[in-house]
Amino acid sequence: MTSTITQCVNEISSALRTLSQLFEDPSSLVFEDVRHDMERFEEQFKKKASIDAAFAFIADRDDAGRVVGANYPNAYLQQCLDLSKGEAYNRLERGRLLYGAPPEPTPPPANEAEDLFDAASDDAASAAEEDRARQEDARKNSSRVSAEKQDIIRRELDKLLKAASSERARIHAEAMEEALHRSPEDLRLFVRKAVDAANRKHAPHSNPNAGFEKRSVTFGRRKADGTVDIHINATAGHAALMKAHMDKGLAPNSNLPEELQGEVDPRTPQQRRFDQFFAIFEQYEQECQKANGGAASVVLALTLDDLADGDAAMLYDTNTGIEVDCFDLVRLGMDGTTDFLLQVDGVTSVPLWMGRTSRLASVAQRIAMFAVQGVCSWLGCTAAMSECEAHHILAWIKGGSTDIENLTGLCREHHRCNNDHRDGSFNKGYMDFDPQTGRAGFRRRPSEPLKFNQSVPARHSAVSRIFAAKGRCECANHTGRDPAFYPPGHPPMKDAFVPMRV
Repeated sequence: MTSTITQCVNEISSALRTLSQLFEDPSSLVFEDVRHDMERFEEQFKKKASIDAAFAFIADRDDAGRVVGANYPNAYLQQCLDLSKGEAYNRLERGRLLYGAPPEPTPPPANEAEDLFDAASDDAASAAEEDRARQEDARKNSSRVSAEKQDIIRRELDKLLKAASSERARIHAEAMEEALHRSPEDLRLFVRKAVDAANRKHAPHSNPNAGFEKRSVTFGRRKADGTVDIHINATAGHAALMKAHMDKGLAPNSNLPEELQGEVDPRTPQQRRFDQFFAIFEQYEQECQKANGGAASVVLALTLDDLADGDAAMLYDTNTGIEVDCFDLVRLGMDGTTDFLLQVDGVTSVPLWMGRTSRLASVAQRIAMFAVQGVCSWLGCTAAMSECEAHHILAWIKGGSTDIENLTGLCREHHRCNNDHRDGSFNKGYMDFDPQTGRAGFRRRPSEPLKFNQSVPARHSAVSRIFAAKGRCECANHTGRDPAFYPPGHPPMKDAFVPMRV
């Protein structure tokens, strides 16, 4: 079979190359001459969606992640097929829907569990057989349904409550049948209505916490107007409490400084609710600062060049992955903030050493990691530093210290991919430190060279920009390590501002 697949791929590749060459100059083609062929071409390419799903299922089943030294198949699809995280997830889920085992039916309540005639067992077997038949029907239709429509179906099915998971195969099969004659927009409405009906049917009786399991908060990216979309999915009770607190801010002049209390409040109700919402966060921050000596912080990494060359439109990276400008900083409030100064060696851009005997990385070390790497240091990753864990390059259990030269930030997914044995076993690589550049890099095996994260946010970290700007100052004209801000034995006064030597 593999030889047949190879032959088919070769023929398709050759045909696509020829077709691509024919379309290189659209001015030589006439719409009426080519449209029927292109319609046939698009119809045939719907089959690729089912092929993609089948291959993703095979990759999932056969642990394809090990090919790239990862724990999960999505890493293989992203790295070897050049897919985005979203598309890799879509294909894996389509594969599970079409080829995976249907979910187990919801068990009956305890008072109905005993059945002298074993009727419940017969019903379960019958339901499983029906699900298999529905899945077979969905597979037959999959070659005639575009990837776009299949992804619409999958996204709506993701909204099924856990208690309603037994309805998944039925809704999927019906949706795949409806997809043959519905537009993408109409198909979305059809599946959404079916999912809502299933959720209403199962949620109230079988699981009162079904909605609670779907709670979430997600953050979007900064948009051109400087705003960020935040989506909160909350239970009705939590939403009621949030609204009650935010409605307290609807009164005119609420959350405004004293000098503006006598003036007409120009804010809309939505703006007043937002200001009340943010005031709650500020109160939490103040209480945590007093009780714990700190709370969650927004951290910026700036260079002297940023301060010298920056303007009002300049965006600054933060540890959250959300860029801010100077106006955002003013709105957040600059009073009472703690300033940290990271000393970086002028020749190598290596952060200077800071020894600790603690198992956990300090706040200062986490700030240093953000300045050096900006985001997760794994190859190609863009996860924000606030989502990362401090990873010991030489494992703590193997004697690795919690010094800045032995630490790097890794997101949860890649932290679990790291091979602490550092031997390339199971095709899994590991993070290592390059003393010449002061950066942590990925090494597949001990004999292979280090590779560094070249993603946009990684290349834009403060230390990366300092290293790229070498030659603009005298520091590039000498060798050897820079002198410390405070030589050993001559620390600054206790109450003075303390630059950190790390």
